[in-house]
Amino acid sequence: MLRDGRDPEDSAIQTYKTLLRVPQDNRTLECAWRYHQAMRHLRDGRVADAIRDYKRLLDLDPDEPFVYLDLAELYRQSGTPKEAAAVLRALVAVYHRAGMPEAASEVEARALSLERRLDGAARASEDAQIPEAQPRPASPPEEPAQAADSPDAETERAAPPAPLPRPGIESVRPQDRPPARPGGPTLLRREPLGRILLQMGVITEEQLERALEIHERTREKLGRILVSMGAITEQDLAKAIGIQWNYPYVSLASAEVDPEVVRMVPHHLCMRHKVLPYARNGSKLLVAIVDPLNLLALDDVRLITGLDVEPRITTEEELLQALQKYHQLGALLEQTAHVEVGPEVPTEEEVSLDRLRQMVDEAPVVKLVNLILDQAIREGASDVHIEPHRHGIHVRYRIDGILHDILSPPKNLKAALVSRIKIMANLDIAERRRPQDGRIHLRVDGREIDLRVSTLPTLFGEKVVMRILDQSSALIQLGQLGMASGVQETWERLASKPYGMLLITGPTGSGKTTTLYATLTKINTLEKNIVTIEDPVEYQLPRINQVQVNPKVGLTFATALRSILRQDPDIIMVGEIRDQETAELAVQAALTGHLVFSTLHTNDAASAFTRLLDMGIEPYLVASSVIGVMAQRLARKICPRCKEPYQAPREALRRLSEDLEEVDKEVVLFRGAGCEACRQTGYKGRIGIFELLVVTDRIRSLVLARAPATEIREAARSEGMRTMREDGLEKVLEGLSTVEEVLRVVYSTEE
Repeated sequence: MLRDGRDPEDSAIQTYKTLLRVPQDNRTLECAWRYHQAMRHLRDGRVADAIRDYKRLLDLDPDEPFVYLDLAELYRQSGTPKEAAAVLRALVAVYHRAGMPEAASEVEARALSLERRLDGAARASEDAQIPEAQPRPASPPEEPAQAADSPDAETERAAPPAPLPRPGIESVRPQDRPPARPGGPTLLRREPLGRILLQMGVITEEQLERALEIHERTREKLGRILVSMGAITEQDLAKAIGIQWNYPYVSLASAEVDPEVVRMVPHHLCMRHKVLPYARNGSKLLVAIVDPLNLLALDDVRLITGLDVEPRITTEEELLQALQKYHQLGALLEQTAHVEVGPEVPTEEEVSLDRLRQMVDEAPVVKLVNLILDQAIREGASDVHIEPHRHGIHVRYRIDGILHDILSPPKNLKAALVSRIKIMANLDIAERRRPQDGRIHLRVDGREIDLRVSTLPTLFGEKVVMRILDQSSALIQLGQLGMASGVQETWERLASKPYGMLLITGPTGSGKTTTLYATLTKINTLEKNIVTIEDPVEYQLPRINQVQVNPKVGLTFATALRSILRQDPDIIMVGEIRDQETAELAVQAALTGHLVFSTLHTNDAASAFTRLLDMGIEPYLVASSVIGVMAQRLARKICPRCKEPYQAPREALRRLSEDLEEVDKEVVLFRGAGCEACRQTGYKGRIGIFELLVVTDRIRSLVLARAPATEIREAARSEGMRTMREDGLEKVLEGLSTVEEVLRVVYSTEE
């Protein structure tokens, strides 16, 4: 004790509150300190001291239910059920004052149970249930709680008591479940996670049974099993856990996040605990958290900010993305703004190589480049553009085929940023006047990522474009591309032929390579020798021999194809037919018992024949070798998070299809309203739009007669071919895309 009679601990807390500018009437620090003391005494086996700490905690916060419950449990463990019953009686009054009669009735029943035991022989066994020498954190013995990911009632087990409660914070109190720990999980019996998911309507009984069987074999958490099965999403799992533990769910992708609030907690602490403060309401701080049992995280947030904490459940992916967007990126830009380049120079060429080498090794520049790449990969970007301009530098991502502005680093980092990327790609940083190409290999979250780097000298410096190649995405299945069931069945039948040529047409970036890889993956068996010629090899496929074109040493598509024909291949894939020589060799291979896949740049399927004829291939060779042509485009899909129905105007329907315009009833279509998850665009992800032309006797006769593409297309349509416009219309009516998007990507000469 101090001379003035005050507790030295209380005096230190008051001083600390003054330094943090925490109001003196805010008891958060005192409550947290007293609770930590109680836990320390329990670990040391000092139950009497822990009881004293809980009594002082009651003095500080007399309306907090969990304090009464923990104190009653400590009394019961120490062999004094009479005092435990008295504490529970006091809690009954607290619940009545709070307007929670159901909770009051339940606690009163516990008190009555203890009082009855005082009169019977069961008192001795009750006193000996938990020895004083081995105390445990308080938890109601008669109400087992289920862990956050427990599978069902049969495997229900008592949840481990939370290591730290939430003293001094007003909790979220659903009417049907009064909380025992403010802002944290209640101590009442919990519904099994599987039952909650069934009530939400996101899984079926059959899926739950199958997941439970896997759980019994592997002991993996039920929620993770259902996610890996594809039965639920990460958001569904977070919502269910939130219901189970009385945590409201928040989607950080669509919530309004205050960057200043995010930075109230250090980045390393947010990463360690997987928490993110995202909004403030007076003295209350809204905090997103991944693990509902990690109450220590919220205690740390409260101690650092001095604010009351209201937790919300979210997914780990959304939390990490928000951390990158609002916390790490802002801090890095602030650091890089202070990187010194030296005297002001008019052009990039005047920055010395020695200074460049020094700058690219500085931590802010390295971190900024790593963050740009990491964020691009996480957001699903296909390309990263770093573009110099007169007054600075811009970073843009191509997401779902559309470029988005991401950030504008400080002007003084222009040379350092480009040089850092060139070093990573093993390029010459001294050469700034010629284009260069390189490659970077990364490993992000266990995924193998290849970056194709290209530099181009521009008026204001070097522009860098990096194509992101995620090796895991090469394993996409044909059924995931968006083909209609009839189109996919016909394509697979053609791909199983022993010989012939299959062509895929479309502009750059229309997904031709992805379709080829998915097809090769489908037909790849141990009995087949598959060889590919590519420029470049974008993805490495197992048990497939892939050849990289290298014009510098004379290895072109034509020369490689000649050599491949002597390698006893069954299936050949030619990345692109660019000239007459390659086309002739591909046709020759198809006519000599090989199945050949290749691509052409044409607007539709019928134009592939005229393109081959224009290259100088004889009509009889084209008609004999080509067995099918697939034309395709990639259209953006409507964002599922902000998807909404609307009444389609007649003009939009007329532009897409005259048949729809004649329909009397109103047609309901869908569109994206725009949210944080889709960058306010209304679109998220892409889907293929296809047009498959199967070569029949009629088509062959038209090719032999050198008929124009329009005549070949009309003949194919009369035989059942569905055009890309018709396929796009089907996807619009299914709510997968929009009229505007289909019209944007589908070029058609149809009248």
